Amino acid sequence: MTQNKPSRRRFPRIPSQYDVSVRRVEEQKGIPMVSTVNDVGLGGCRFMSKDSFGVNSLLWLTILPKKGIVEARARVVYEMPNKGNTFEIGVEFLEISPRDRAELEELVFPPSPKA
Repeated sequence: MTQNKPSRRRFPRIPSQYDVSVRRVEEQKGIPMVSTVNDVGLGGCRFMSKDSFGVNSLLWLTILPKKGIVEARARVVYEMPNKGNTFEIGVEFLEISPRDRAELEELVFPPSPKA
């Protein structure tokens, strides 16, 4: 018999497939790494990367949902190596503007259709 373990997350995440542009905070120039967000919540997100950033690294994320844009400063919480020399990266959002937070809330909690 399996038991449901309580989530350690303060903010639930939903599966997603949004493009994301990622760069280290200290890198002002250069080409950002581009990937796809696999899940997102109000507190952070998860994406795949061919590069390792290192736990506690600070990143700038630009998430591109179907409409709008969400920008956030984030911290790498975990990195897990995967097959094919890629990494699963989990980040927590540290700074996000009120406008971007509102956009993120619409992604996580979309308005219900009117009856």
